Amino acid sequence: MNKITYTFGILVFVSSLLLSCGKKTKEKASAEASIAVEVSKPSTELAKTLNFQGKIKSAKSTSIRTRGSSFVEEVFVKIGDEVKQGQLLIRLNNADLQAKKAQVEAQLQQIDAQLLNSERDVDRYRNLREKQSISEKELENIELQLASIQAQKQTALQQLNEVSSELKYFEIKAPFDGVITAKNVEKGDLANPQQAMLQLEGKSSFELEVSVSERDIQHFQQNDSAVVQFANSSAKLKAIVSEVSSSSSTTGGQFRVKASIISAENQVLFSGMNASLQLTTDQASKGVFVPQSAIIPRGELKGLYIVSQQQTALLRWVRVGESTGEQVEVLSGLNDEEKIITSATSKLYNGIKVSFK
Repeated sequence: MNKITYTFGILVFVSSLLLSCGKKTKEKASAEASIAVEVSKPSTELAKTLNFQGKIKSAKSTSIRTRGSSFVEEVFVKIGDEVKQGQLLIRLNNADLQAKKAQVEAQLQQIDAQLLNSERDVDRYRNLREKQSISEKELENIELQLASIQAQKQTALQQLNEVSSELKYFEIKAPFDGVITAKNVEKGDLANPQQAMLQLEGKSSFELEVSVSERDIQHFQQNDSAVVQFANSSAKLKAIVSEVSSSSSTTGGQFRVKASIISAENQVLFSGMNASLQLTTDQASKGVFVPQSAIIPRGELKGLYIVSQQQTALLRWVRVGESTGEQVEVLSGLNDEEKIITSATSKLYNGIKVSFK
């Protein structure tokens, strides 16, 4: 009997020990299943952002043309070449002007010779007049002849300056530092003022030009801060509104707005790139807005985790609208009183217990 009692006591002790261990294991497992999260409520108002499509262009750009028709003797650059201000780009045929210059220079030499003889004659006649050997009228005549030759020299010098100025336009030089982005002539072509021979663009500064409707132009003022968003990239660059047109009479009812990009942030820019100009206004948009980081994409579906009444993570499928900065509008599936999970210490799944950081 004592042996049976002893054995029964041991069994009771072991059972109690196992139950105690099981309870601790269950409590430990329950504690491990809970993860810490950060939560927030959706925003019901968001500053309204205007968005306009446009193209990137160099803030400094020019079409290089000739003032007159002439054949191209040499083209010293090609598309993509970087050039410095004053660098020779194109030389045009200037044979006619060179011949005219030589003619004027020869004329000047002849006038200089006449001028030297006339000055000597005037000196001699003045000496003779002091000796009363000639009349005053004779001295005046020789002085008038000297003045006439001097006037001829001034006219010839002016002609020489005009020819020299014209010759400068036959050697086409870069007006500023930049990159050749278009080349429309080759050696032997006939250049004319109607055709741009080269396109030169600066590479240090860029701007975005957009068209703005009459309804929205009131929101734009010079020096307003804006954001440039690229069509094929997530990059966003800071910009300043640099020009706001005050008339739309020649642009089909649209106002032209330019924004200078002030920070490229290692983004390689080219003229012609598609981008949008985003401007935040004082107006507020009404709705339900959540951080884009809280949205979970599943193919065509979009979802987010909320905190249920049982303090668990609950995956909620929602329909989203447009994004504005770091926020996205939720059109349906969420109300503004629910708590959304914005971050977690480990991977979330439906039904897991959560605690707040």
